[in-house]
Amino acid sequence: MTSPYDDPKFSYLKYWDSRNYEHLSEIIAINRLVKSNKYHSSVDLGGGYGRLIPTLVQFSNRSILIEPSIKQRKIAQGILKNYSGVEILPGNAQQTNLPDNSADLVLVVRVMHHLPDPDLAFQEIYRILTHEGVLLLEFANSINIKARIRSLLSGHPILLTPLERRSKSNIRLHTIPFVNHHPRTILRKLNKAGFTVTETFSVSNFRSPFLKKVIPLPILIFLEKISQKILSPFYFGPSIFILAHKS
Repeated sequence: MTSPYDDPKFSYLKYWDSRNYEHLSEIIAINRLVKSNKYHSSVDLGGGYGRLIPTLVQFSNRSILIEPSIKQRKIAQGILKNYSGVEILPGNAQQTNLPDNSADLVLVVRVMHHLPDPDLAFQEIYRILTHEGVLLLEFANSINIKARIRSLLSGHPILLTPLERRSKSNIRLHTIPFVNHHPRTILRKLNKAGFTVTETFSVSNFRSPFLKKVIPLPILIFLEKISQKILSPFYFGPSIFILAHKS
């Protein structure tokens, strides 16, 4: 099946041109969650053109980019050609085509918003992780602070909604879902799949066109660094990062 990210009229590279804050926020979260740990084999699952591979290679001897889009894999081949120990393979979250117990670390960022029901993906990740493997998962948060304010003003009980379908904005991806997940639903499904969650971060806490326009990027990044852990118990931000271990 052709991936919507193969659409010649849509550039995922350009999508990130105005998102330096979001990009750096995610790198901060990854670095802080992985810490100084080293892994033999890591997988960036659904990693697009390899945006996070330069971060991932710092923690592993061998890094595998799994991506369903032919177009994104071709772009990744050019961007990542100077990185050693990197493989670019076809596959998706439900079917990676990797052997059992073959990955020490699996990174899943900006993939969950395409999966209304992530159960099969969690099962697949569990299968490919080694006995003491680690999952670093990001998902779009349905009860972020903006959603709660909208809920309060409208009277819509969003806090009780396990899944929220989002608008597709101006992105030309009309054949796949865009969804936000309730944190409790994700935690429950991870537990059901056999994972133990050890850390949670609230990420991109100041994602706002207005704030990005009026506050210099270095200040936003400083605020992001000090807020990710502090705000995590409140599921404040639009993006939640979870570190989970295979039980």
